[in-house]
Amino acid sequence: MIYEHAELLVHPGAGVRLEADFAAARHLLLETSGCRSAELLRSVDQPDTYLLRVGWERLEDHTEVFPGTPQAKAFAEAVAPHCVARPRVVHYAAQEDVTTAG
Repeated sequence: MIYEHAELLVHPGAGVRLEADFAAARHLLLETSGCRSAELLRSVDQPDTYLLRVGWERLEDHTEVFPGTPQAKAFAEAVAPHCVARPRVVHYAAQEDVTTAG
């Protein structure tokens, strides 16, 4: 499992609208092949900052499959207007997916 972490910086005061639009659009992510979870977390110490955390089966499900889907376009249309810039995205492997050399 791969987790996408997208840091969203939103226009001042737009958080409530972002949260409502995310709640209405979350199903778009979950309907996409390879998507297993999606949540939006509000920062407690940085106003107008959110973390979009999405669980994908594989990195390619997010980077190759998702961008070409109607769901990606609709999700971006719901969330992007609230953001001041493109999100900073980092991918993380779940602990069980990390292999270590012995």
